[in-house]
Amino acid sequence: MIVASAMGGTTDDLITLAHQFGDEVPKRELDALLATGEQKTVALLAIALQNLGVPAVSMTGFQSGFITTDHYSKARIKEINTERTEQFLKEGKVVVLAGFQGISEEGDITTLGRGGSDTTAVAIAAQLGWDCEIYTDVDAIHTADPKIYPNAKKLDQITYEEIMELTSSGAGILETRSVELAKKYNVKLFIGKSLEEDKRKGTYVMNDSIYIEDMPVTGITISDDCSIYSLKGMENNGVEIAKLFQLLADLNINVDMISKQTYGENKCTVSFSCTDTQSKDLDQAINNHEILSGISIEKQSNLSILSLVGVGMVTATGVASKVFSILAREGIAYYQITTSEISISVTVNRDDKIKAVIALCEAFGL
Repeated sequence: MIVASAMGGTTDDLITLAHQFGDEVPKRELDALLATGEQKTVALLAIALQNLGVPAVSMTGFQSGFITTDHYSKARIKEINTERTEQFLKEGKVVVLAGFQGISEEGDITTLGRGGSDTTAVAIAAQLGWDCEIYTDVDAIHTADPKIYPNAKKLDQITYEEIMELTSSGAGILETRSVELAKKYNVKLFIGKSLEEDKRKGTYVMNDSIYIEDMPVTGITISDDCSIYSLKGMENNGVEIAKLFQLLADLNINVDMISKQTYGENKCTVSFSCTDTQSKDLDQAINNHEILSGISIEKQSNLSILSLVGVGMVTATGVASKVFSILAREGIAYYQITTSEISISVTVNRDDKIKAVIALCEAFGL
C-alpha cells in the first residue's frame, strides 16, 4: 500500500488560487479544493503503476473509509473502515491512498492539516497492524538542521518521545499527530529519502533507542512561529484565569510555555506563547472580550523557540545550567523557559537563533 501526498507546491498553488476569488475563503470549500491535490497524485500514480504492469487502484479519503470530525483544515480521525481497502489488497492490487483527507459524518470533505499525509499513513498502518515507511526529500533525521549546522550528525534510531518533542517544537520531518499515533499503537516508523534503497541511510523511530550516557541531548530544533503574551493585573482567584483559557480554547488556539506570577493583593501576571498565525485571531478577540478589559497586555513577536531534546536528560544533571551559561557567554537574551523530563525550550529573538543553535550544537556535541 502507498499513501501519497500532493505534488510539491500544489497545496500552496491551490490556496493562492482560492484567494483570487476573494479575501474570505470558507474553510469547508477550501478543504474540498485542497483535497484535489492528493486525488490528482494518487490517480496519476495508479495509472503509472498499471502501465508498468502492476495492478493498482487509487482511493480518496472517502473511498478508503476515513471518517473525521468536521473541524475543517484541522480534522481529526474518528474511525477507519478498511473493508474495501483490504478487499483490494486481497485481490493483489497496490492500493494508492490519498493522504491528508477524509470525510465527516455529515458527508463533507475534510483535511487533516499540513503534514496530514503522515497521519494518514500511520493511521492506516496502525489499523492494519503494519510497519510504516515514510519517504521524503531528506535522507534521515539529524541532530540539528544541516542547513543551519552543517556538522549535524545523522541519527540511526530515535525514540517516539524524542521525535514527538522535536516535531512539536518545529522539526518539519514528521507531523506531530502521526508520531502520537505511532507511539499509541506501537507502529514502527522508518524515515528515509525517496528512491534511496539503502535503509542504513535512514532513521528508525521505535520505543527503545541507543542511549550514550555522555550525550544527554539527542537533537535541537527551531520554531520561528512564536509570540508571547503577558497579561498583567488579572484577578488571582482562578475564575478569571479559567475564563481566559476557555477563550483561547474557543478560538482553537494552542498555547505553550504558560507561566503565572502572583503579586500585590490578589493580582497576578499570566504569560503564554502561541503561534504568530494564531496570535492574529487572539489580537482581534482581545479588543472585544469583556474578561480582558482593564488588563495590561504586552505582546512580544519575532521570537524563535529553541528546544533541546534527549532521553538522557532524565538522569543527566547540569543540562539546563550548561544551556544558560552558553547563551549568556554568547550574549543571547532569552525569555520564557519550559522543561520536561526530556526537553528544555527557551525563546530567543529571531535574529539570534542561528548563533544560538551553532553554539549549543558545538557545546553538546550534536
